[in-house]
Amino acid sequence: MEENDVYNEFNINERNANEYEADPSVFFNKTGNPFVGFMRFLSRKPVPPKEIDEQEMLQALSEHFSNRAEYGSKTGIQAGGVVVSALLLIVFLFMFKAMNVWLCLTLVLLSAISLAIFIVWNIKSSSALNKKDNKSYTIEEYKAHIIKKAIGDKVSEIIYEPYCGLPQSVYCDVNIASRGNTYHREDFITGKYNNVYFVQSDLNVSSKNTGSEQRRTFTHFSGRWIVIDYPKKFSGTVIVKDKDFVGISRNDLEVITLENPTFNEMFTVSTNDVQLGYYILTPQLVERFMELKQSSKGAIIACFKNGMLHIGIHNRENAFELDVNNLDIAKDTESFAKDFSLVSKTIDILEVNNGFYAQSKTQPSQYQNYSNSTPPKSNGSGIGIQGGRF
Repeated sequence: MEENDVYNEFNINERNANEYEADPSVFFNKTGNPFVGFMRFLSRKPVPPKEIDEQEMLQALSEHFSNRAEYGSKTGIQAGGVVVSALLLIVFLFMFKAMNVWLCLTLVLLSAISLAIFIVWNIKSSSALNKKDNKSYTIEEYKAHIIKKAIGDKVSEIIYEPYCGLPQSVYCDVNIASRGNTYHREDFITGKYNNVYFVQSDLNVSSKNTGSEQRRTFTHFSGRWIVIDYPKKFSGTVIVKDKDFVGISRNDLEVITLENPTFNEMFTVSTNDVQLGYYILTPQLVERFMELKQSSKGAIIACFKNGMLHIGIHNRENAFELDVNNLDIAKDTESFAKDFSLVSKTIDILEVNNGFYAQSKTQPSQYQNYSNSTPPKSNGSGIGIQGGRF
């Protein structure tokens, strides 16, 4: 995998169906960037990156959106003209017998001509837009370029996919928040930051009532979802859930209490392996989670599972958004760098690459009591720290 690779196009509907049915493990690899599995599973093939001329791209996109805005204003007038002309034509036809025949015929003819003029005008406007619209660059290419300018000095092996994100099967497998019936994700970014592989995407999961009752939408999760290739390898599950977040209850997990009272007031911890829970949640990491909650301005949920750390930041915000009518390379680069800081800050705050948390992959560690409470003796379940992910 070469840095700055881009990928061939794909069928979005087919991808959605495949992702929903897929085993979550297909999205990760055991070597290199673990999240390249996304692209391999989607049968995406890398293609040479396009040469970018910044000023040409900026001019082309500015003209494109200016033309679209102009066309939109014309379309409103055209649509209004079509509706008015059609209504007058119908009215005059109904009044044919009640009015002077020649007057009525004249009005009907004028209405028909007016209707035809507005329809032809709309067709010609659309055709003119397509002719003068410079499609040499797309807004997705612009975003990809700006993202690499914004974070390329901090992140290696960058892959950006505007219409990809955390697959629904992975979200469901983590099983920490409600699934709802509407799942939207976008702005997939993966790479290596501070020697740590990560993936991030915007995610919105909600339930929409489509029945005969009053339509309502309940949002289960809205914000940033970050997955980190955690250096401390393990099997088993540990969930840290913000008490301000309405998630799901799981009877298969046991709730544990740590010795930090402030942390216990902010979070609930549940796990299928009590020893693993105390092993992972060291006093230092507990402090980091509290710091992350204070700085992220949103409810925090986290799940340690199969050697990966999932972190959801429920702040109801979308990242990497553009004002398409006011594109500015310097301003957008600064804005995107700020958006990425939530990812980098999360990795930095949790000190994921700190040697204190890492362990040798060649010699699996036994549980050690680094935590702030003494775990009970092993029940012989066999769940513990592993050398590999799967």
